[in-house]
Amino acid sequence: MRSRGDRAGRKSAATRARILDQAARLLSERGYAQTTLGDIAAAAGLKAGSLYYHFESKEDLVYEVFRLGVMRAFDHVSEAVAMLGEDASPSAQLRAAIRAHIESLHGQGYYASAGLRIVDQAPPVIQHRQYANQRRYGEYWDLLLGRAQAAGLIAPGADLLTVRLLLFGMMNSTMEWPKPACRSVDQLTGTICRLLYIG
Repeated sequence: MRSRGDRAGRKSAATRARILDQAARLLSERGYAQTTLGDIAAAAGLKAGSLYYHFESKEDLVYEVFRLGVMRAFDHVSEAVAMLGEDASPSAQLRAAIRAHIESLHGQGYYASAGLRIVDQAPPVIQHRQYANQRRYGEYWDLLLGRAQAAGLIAPGADLLTVRLLLFGMMNSTMEWPKPACRSVDQLTGTICRLLYIG
C-alpha cells in the first residue's frame, strides 16, 4: 500500500511538471520579458505564491525549462548513437545524431522553441548557467565531428567549432520554418547529410 508521503510526492512532481510545461509554452509564445510568474501560475491552475514551493524565482524556473530542453536533446542523441554499437562508422554515428537532434527539436513541444527564442533575452545569470549545459552537449558533438574528420568525411583543415555551429544553425532553424516549407525528420536528415557528403 502506498503511503501518504508517496502520494504527496507524486502530486508535487506532477504539479512541478505542469508548471514547467506551461512556462515553456508561454516563454515560447511571448518571450522572457512578457511572461510573468502570475501568467505561468494562472496557466498551471495555481496561485502565484504556490510557484515558490517548487521554484525559488522566475530565473530558477526559466533555467529549468532551458536545462530540460538541452538535457532531453542530449539524452536522445547520445542514446541514438549508442544504439548503433561501438563499431559503428563515424558516418553512421553522425547521421544518427543529426536525426535524433531534429527528432528532439520537433518532439519536445515548447521546450525546444522556448530555449531557442529566449536564450538571448534571459538575464546573464541564466545564460551563464545554461551555457554550461550547452557546452557539455557541444563537446559531445565535437567528439562526433572529430571522428568524422579523422575518417575523411570533413576536410582536414575545417574548423570543427564552425562546422558545429553551422550544423546547429541548419537543424535549429527548422523550428521556425513556415508550414509550407516543413519537411519530415527523414527528409531533413537526408538533405543535411547530403549537404555534408555523409552517406
